[in-house]
Amino acid sequence: MGLLAKYPQIEQFLLQYMDAPRWLLGVSGGADSIALMAIVRAICDRHDAPPVTVVYINHGLHPDAEQWGHLVQGVSQRLLFGFDSKLVSVIESGRGLEDAARAARYSAFETLMCEQDVLMTAHHLDDQLETFLMRAFRGAGPEGLRAMLPERRLGRGRLVRPCLGIPKTELLSIAEQVAPEFVRDPTNHDSRYDRGFLRQELIPLIQSRWPQAALAVGRSTELMQAFWQRYGQTQIPHVWATTGEPILSIPSELEGDAVAAMIRAWLAELNLLRPPKAQLDEFVRQLRAAREDQAPVLQTAQYQLKWYAGAIHCCADQERRVVEMCSNRTATGVRLDSELGCFRLMGVPAELLAGFEFRPLLAGESCRTHAKRPRRKLTKLLHEWRIPPWWRGEVAVLCYQAEVVGVLNRIIDRDLLVQIDPRLADMKIDWQHQLIEKSPFVYRQLSQ
Repeated sequence: MGLLAKYPQIEQFLLQYMDAPRWLLGVSGGADSIALMAIVRAICDRHDAPPVTVVYINHGLHPDAEQWGHLVQGVSQRLLFGFDSKLVSVIESGRGLEDAARAARYSAFETLMCEQDVLMTAHHLDDQLETFLMRAFRGAGPEGLRAMLPERRLGRGRLVRPCLGIPKTELLSIAEQVAPEFVRDPTNHDSRYDRGFLRQELIPLIQSRWPQAALAVGRSTELMQAFWQRYGQTQIPHVWATTGEPILSIPSELEGDAVAAMIRAWLAELNLLRPPKAQLDEFVRQLRAAREDQAPVLQTAQYQLKWYAGAIHCCADQERRVVEMCSNRTATGVRLDSELGCFRLMGVPAELLAGFEFRPLLAGESCRTHAKRPRRKLTKLLHEWRIPPWWRGEVAVLCYQAEVVGVLNRIIDRDLLVQIDPRLADMKIDWQHQLIEKSPFVYRQLSQ
């Protein structure tokens, strides 16, 4: 019996992704991912499928990892697939080596994905049982107990798992026919790791009493997913701060548990791991007790949640690269680069450019906002514009002959410009953000 005849549900599942620009296959070289390659090859032979590229991620954790990559490349060539390999750095962040390797792997996948690409992984029914148990032991709620979803957003494309309903034994049988030399990673059965302990110790014990445990839990997760799809989803608006981060405004009438649920749903939309319940509950408690001048922070290995001006900002947890904030003057304009993006002066006659300069914000600085009103502190203006304090060192200030005439992409007083020179009436400041509203907000731990 052919693969597609045996697994028509996989064929039917993947038909909905035929319009994708590319299919990427995340392949470790193990039996599961080799079997996925064979199934996808059968689908490509029957249908006009997108071009396929196999992606091997080398975590650098095993001495044979490079050799495994060569094996995957060889199987890819035999199956007429493209091949790409990425070496990543695995940095532990307090949640164990397994989670760190997973974070590095998916970060690498995201960097490879273009708009509407589809990435497939070979997670199967036994993986679903392991995931369900691990989440249950960590005290997950209804959302977490859905375990792995058949599909979800990843970066600019989609992550799909077409083999979730297939037992590992069946994928092993396929792999033995396609590439009997498939990778046998000893860490998969190392009881020092959580999943290794489940595979070696706990799940065999469970299955000795309940042989159909994987099928039963698989069915439970499908029911949980269907229930969540219908009743459990919280609609979270996609809102972005002026400075580019996604933000979540919290309605004042919501109680603590409802606020925590809203934050979890928002983080799920951003494809970020949710923090432990105790940590999130404490953050919510601090939000409710915070005075206006206080700024509670929730720190994780991937991101920070910062409270400012009635909203939670989701900020990348990474050291900012050093950007020298000084004006670059050319024959056509003036520009400044900072972590907030690129600021360019436009609409100024060439003969007047020499009088303009971009520079950083100075401590205690003030400016004119109206000819008949007192000068105002720039920090007050930035607060009114909802510019968070942690970005104020990156704010671009535009001066004309030492007088502040613009901040960020705003002209402070256009009447003042006209008084300086009528030819400045059409002057504007263009701000090209580092984070663009129309693009997915993705956190990446980029490897060198």
